[in-house]
Amino acid sequence: MTAAATRIVIRHLSGSKTNQIEQFDLDGLSEITLGRDPSSKIVYDLQRDDAVSRKHAVIRIKNEKELYFRIADLNSSNGTMLNGERIGGEVELLPDDVVELGSGGPKFVFDVQPRPSYLPARTHAMGALSAIDAAATRVVAATDAAATAELAAASDTARQTAVTDTSTIGKVPVGKATILRMMTEERSKARQIWVAAIAAVVLLAVIGGTAPYWNGQNVAGQLSQQLAQQERANEANRQAEQGLAGRMGLKPEDIKRYREATVFIRVQWQLYDRSTNRPIFQKMANVDGEWLPCYVKMDDGKLVRWFTLDNNRDSNYQQVGGGGSGSGFVIKKEGFILTNKLVAAGWSSPYEDFSNTSGSRGAVYNLNYRNGHSPYKQRIDLDDLSGWVPESGGWLFESGRPYTISSDPHDFFGRNESLTVQFPGTRIGINATLLRTSLEADVAEIKIDVDSPIDTLELAGDEDKVEIGDRVMLFGYTGVSNKTRAVQETNEGGRVRVQDVYIPEPTVTEGVVSLLPAMKDKQANADVHTYGTVGDTYQLDIYAGPGAAGGPVLNSAGKVIALDSLRSSTAQHVAFAVPVSYVNELLQLQRNRSQ
Repeated sequence: MTAAATRIVIRHLSGSKTNQIEQFDLDGLSEITLGRDPSSKIVYDLQRDDAVSRKHAVIRIKNEKELYFRIADLNSSNGTMLNGERIGGEVELLPDDVVELGSGGPKFVFDVQPRPSYLPARTHAMGALSAIDAAATRVVAATDAAATAELAAASDTARQTAVTDTSTIGKVPVGKATILRMMTEERSKARQIWVAAIAAVVLLAVIGGTAPYWNGQNVAGQLSQQLAQQERANEANRQAEQGLAGRMGLKPEDIKRYREATVFIRVQWQLYDRSTNRPIFQKMANVDGEWLPCYVKMDDGKLVRWFTLDNNRDSNYQQVGGGGSGSGFVIKKEGFILTNKLVAAGWSSPYEDFSNTSGSRGAVYNLNYRNGHSPYKQRIDLDDLSGWVPESGGWLFESGRPYTISSDPHDFFGRNESLTVQFPGTRIGINATLLRTSLEADVAEIKIDVDSPIDTLELAGDEDKVEIGDRVMLFGYTGVSNKTRAVQETNEGGRVRVQDVYIPEPTVTEGVVSLLPAMKDKQANADVHTYGTVGDTYQLDIYAGPGAAGGPVLNSAGKVIALDSLRSSTAQHVAFAVPVSYVNELLQLQRNRSQ
């Protein structure tokens, strides 16, 4: 039997490559370059990974007497972090190290498989548990692959605790640890795994008795300490839920039921030309060694994006679309779910293709300029572009020159290439279908097929009045909460696949209603109309981090009064939510017969 070739494994944790795994055979490989330059070995998205420089960093492979690795920053704009520390020059890179490209930029875990015995992982506070993982996997892999995946999920949670970015700690309450749910669902299997893990450690200690003793502590004792710490965390979360339920006048089991009905939604969509049904591309140009999006200055001086239907090989093009994740909640046991338009139908909201910095640069061309014209690079005036909604349509140009392909703008439409729903504590995404979106508010309805009834939330009615100062709860999947992941390797027909799976758990935050929607058309003068600058929304004094969009806002009776919609860019604890009255309008398919 031929031994497997040694390879580098890159497991992406965040950024445009989240959940992807890239592998590189070491045979003849001397370095792996990372950046947004298309020639890089690991290429990052030009617009979504804006913290990454064109040529950001390099991993160098040294294979002298023994194999080892080094990583160096290539004078990037935002630096390179290794296990949370910014590096200078070239430094050692070991298995299980976490690399971050720019503060807040994409992260990945570096590994080598099969791992040489002389190449240990860097020592972390949880290092002993990693060794237990390996031993347990060897013992039970042949007998119960599914149970091994559960253990991997548990160990990955502990491992993340050791290397978590400290900037995300303590910002918001964290949901119950998923390990407790997994152990409850498959209790007998989990017990066998932990017993096998301890037995394997004891066996290894006997066989390798001459090896150095791990910091003078017994490994099985460390395992017990980890389990005790996890149980204390679970107990703290249970007490927090009980406290929240008491303040809201509810029962703890009510809070649990609300959480179970709050779902995690992931989406990827693309934009198409309605007249041809072809995908639309954003033209890119290499200006002074930097790839930039192209814009055309129209005769009236207005800038528009250079969109084209052609994708030739002479230039770089990016398909127009988007993706991300958000929250939603079940309103009918048959699988009907409410969320935001921004989450489920991204083409119906302003297009977010600019970074959060003070501006963005692009390559600007004059309309109908002759071939051979070199673009001029400049900072783009975002006022002309930031409010564009993809479904509103736009101009289409030839791929090679800034000439419109018709005398009028085209109609565009969006299509979800992927729309999935995950329930709390599960690893499997369920395909969903977009049913309808509101014409007036940031509300959308989607549906999944279910085999049995599922938990639902009750919508507030006209009799459930909302007043300033009312206490409310928000359920959602905020991006800053601690994450639980499961890493599993499967063999399907001889094809080995490694999957890094997110196991969602919703965060619960509490706050108050601080401002009611503006009352429209209630002025004495019929010619005066009032409106809110962020639409007809409740203003909430509550934390609603990224990812909570579409999550339900519940009152003290446990009824949904609104959906989280917008976040304030200047105040961390100010959020806006769409009143449930717009939901009722969306769900009403026919007009009232009394009208």
